[in-house]
Amino acid sequence: MDDVSERELEKFIVKQIGWDKLPPATKALVENSKAKWKQHVIRYSIKHQLRWKNNLIRTLVADERNYYQEIVRISRLNYMLFPYHISDVLTKGLRITPFKYYLEMMTEVMTSEKSYDSLPNFTAADCVRVLAIGRNQFIDIMNRCRAKGFLWKKRANGLRNLLPARSVEGEGEYWWVVHLGFVSEEDIKNSSDMEHATIDLLIDRGPRQAGELDKETVKSLVSRGLIYFQVPVNNQDQIMVPPLEGFVMNRVLGDYFENLLYKIFVSIDERSTVQQLAEVLQVDVESVKQAISMYCRLGFAKKKNVEPLVENSENGTKWHASWLKSSTSTSKPASAPTTGEAGDSNAEDASAQSSEEGLLEDKQDPELPQKRIGFLFDSLLTAFLMMGNLGAGLKTHAVTMFEVGKLADEALDDFLAELAKVSLDEVGEGEAKRYAEHAITLAHTLTFLRHNPALQVPDSDGGLDLLRCERLNSLDDATKLRILHKNYSVLICMAPISAEVAPVASCIPPVYGPTLAEFNSPWFKLFTYHVAGDGPVSLLLPKGTRLRKIPPAFMACEKVSVCAWDHDAYIVSRSQLLPILNDALLAAPVLIQAHSYSKNTHGSSKTHTGVKNTALHTIDVGFPIDTSEDEPLDIITEYNEDNMQFHPTVQRLHSEMGLEHMCGFIRMVRIDTSVRGFSKGVSLGASQALSGVGSIIPSRTSTPIPQYPGSAVPSTVASPYTTPYATVTQATMHTANRYTGDWVPLEVHFGLPIFNTKLNRQVMDKIRDRQLFGEEALRHHSKQSRVLALRLLDFIATYQTASGPVPHPATPLPSVSTSGSTVEDFALQEAAPDVRWLVEGLIVLPATEIAFPGHSNIPAALYRKI
Repeated sequence: MDDVSERELEKFIVKQIGWDKLPPATKALVENSKAKWKQHVIRYSIKHQLRWKNNLIRTLVADERNYYQEIVRISRLNYMLFPYHISDVLTKGLRITPFKYYLEMMTEVMTSEKSYDSLPNFTAADCVRVLAIGRNQFIDIMNRCRAKGFLWKKRANGLRNLLPARSVEGEGEYWWVVHLGFVSEEDIKNSSDMEHATIDLLIDRGPRQAGELDKETVKSLVSRGLIYFQVPVNNQDQIMVPPLEGFVMNRVLGDYFENLLYKIFVSIDERSTVQQLAEVLQVDVESVKQAISMYCRLGFAKKKNVEPLVENSENGTKWHASWLKSSTSTSKPASAPTTGEAGDSNAEDASAQSSEEGLLEDKQDPELPQKRIGFLFDSLLTAFLMMGNLGAGLKTHAVTMFEVGKLADEALDDFLAELAKVSLDEVGEGEAKRYAEHAITLAHTLTFLRHNPALQVPDSDGGLDLLRCERLNSLDDATKLRILHKNYSVLICMAPISAEVAPVASCIPPVYGPTLAEFNSPWFKLFTYHVAGDGPVSLLLPKGTRLRKIPPAFMACEKVSVCAWDHDAYIVSRSQLLPILNDALLAAPVLIQAHSYSKNTHGSSKTHTGVKNTALHTIDVGFPIDTSEDEPLDIITEYNEDNMQFHPTVQRLHSEMGLEHMCGFIRMVRIDTSVRGFSKGVSLGASQALSGVGSIIPSRTSTPIPQYPGSAVPSTVASPYTTPYATVTQATMHTANRYTGDWVPLEVHFGLPIFNTKLNRQVMDKIRDRQLFGEEALRHHSKQSRVLALRLLDFIATYQTASGPVPHPATPLPSVSTSGSTVEDFALQEAAPDVRWLVEGLIVLPATEIAFPGHSNIPAALYRKI
């Protein structure tokens, strides 16, 4: 059964609609079989750990006890979290405590000799809290067991003797609610007077808050499994997520509750109530309360509006003296959570009342702006912070940024303080220094964006939240857009963002970064060269293409850049290109580009002895470019960092792409024209070197483009978005041969660069000086972003197939299959008669070879402003 059918059936299970009332179409999904419907209901109920009394399962399974036992068995086998929301049934009725549950789970993992990483993240964290068994303790126990010989698994007591005998869960938090578990007469006999009195109090007066009881007695009774905690969360509570302490990074299980935990992690806003969070996520509020309860139990979240643990001298206090004394002298235990969870029952009246009072104190002025600035980053940034050995404090924040997917404004003071400790003088060379530079640049960026009145961001309180793209994109599109629209006035992306990460697309709020997934694909590189009329020699090959020899256009290269689809580019030598390329083409389309040349492969350079590489020299030009600056009157014959903004290609890209209302940088690369492979301004070189290619991308000029076999390109290209540039004279083309070097665009990135401190400051200065986040600039940015996106989609639609221009559809495009084909001498075979849909995600994949010859019709050194 497919996912759509599964979701359709689940809707009726949640609504508790029985078999007799199911629509005929729904019955058809289970082949009109009542038995299959029953199996589906049972499977769904156990998977979601539903309570027997209040759900459809009670009409299909008569034995309540067996049903709960099956939930425990399946959950334990799949290493799921203990179902705390049904603790009243499991602990009182079946005497299954979290300690027993995790003890049996840990025993099974060890006897099966599985690794510690087999435990999912949240389950492993709860095992640490209840059993005090983390990674190091697990390895130590396994080594001690193996030292006893191969028969240790058959000895029942061999492993149990090394595991804890009692729970180390601790006394919890003072506002947690204590419930009485299963207590036998034997338990009463073995209890102390204080424990006996506490048990009697719970029997006579019902559940009490932990802070009303003796702290050590609570701790003792919990360790014996005679009481259990309910962590109350109410609809009007506000929740905050501090930097994660004690989080275990193992693996993601993918069960329903874990997915909900991660979804709420990135969505939590401490200014919103639990009820509002549930409405934004469109999830049942009880499920949200259960998830937040688990956060609080694990210590990963805090409830803002709890009743304070203080002594009221006038009216006395309900809090026990043991809690008041410890609150003033000690900090909270690391294993004890610091906020609350909602079980399946409601919180006590006193807790609800205190929550409402706390909300009144914390209530914000509705007239003030409530939205913030969002800074989008990817996992590469967290990797720098975690692997850079820059300090334990930074690693804690990095774990929070990675796992939660968000670092709220309230936590940025501590984060910036940790970043301020990073010094280039205290790190070594190489990678360590690079990580430190990134951390320092990140600190500059966050300080600039946060509470900066010079930015004049409309409808914003100036706060800044850090958001991880991957975690945001794990939400469904509708939920993601609701969260962004509710909480943020503008989004700024780090640059560059990894090609493996899908950008966060949003119209409201506007995004200063890549706005479509296509901007992070090879399509955008080719589009950039198309608009600029220049670029490195490039060839985009569809998935399934096979090469028997290196394309002639790359024979002069010493090294070649290889970029598989949805991956970052890497550099390979020409001698290794063919096997690497054919291997990569089995899985995805690949873009290959000239990276550096070997001078002794050309007649003009045969005087060189040995192989001499042309060094790859790049210059990054931040935009928007200051157009008020006058261009030097003298002809520029050598470009550098100081004058690269006047390069005609940079000026053209800035104008054609509408970059004056965006931020980012253009990366220019210098390629030696004496070994470039093509004559500047002459496209016949491309014709000879890329013979038989499906499509040759022309520059945006009025110069005729020769036709190639199978090409979809008309002889003269006219763009609906641009006007052709002036025709170049023969004298001008002849003059270009005087120059031995040429700067061409390599790539364009949108957002705030964080890998280069100087470039970062330049772009931030441009943002401030141009008021790029002002209300008027935001309107222009939205318009230009949309126009650029439409131009890119039009470009992709034009070169996607070999049959001519097609509109960019919302559904996949039909394409000729090239799977398993061989390119003989780089000439395509005739198209196979079979047709398939060729789309991956939302990005249309290339169905034919597409090349950019790397030529330019106007010599760069003689350009003026166009």
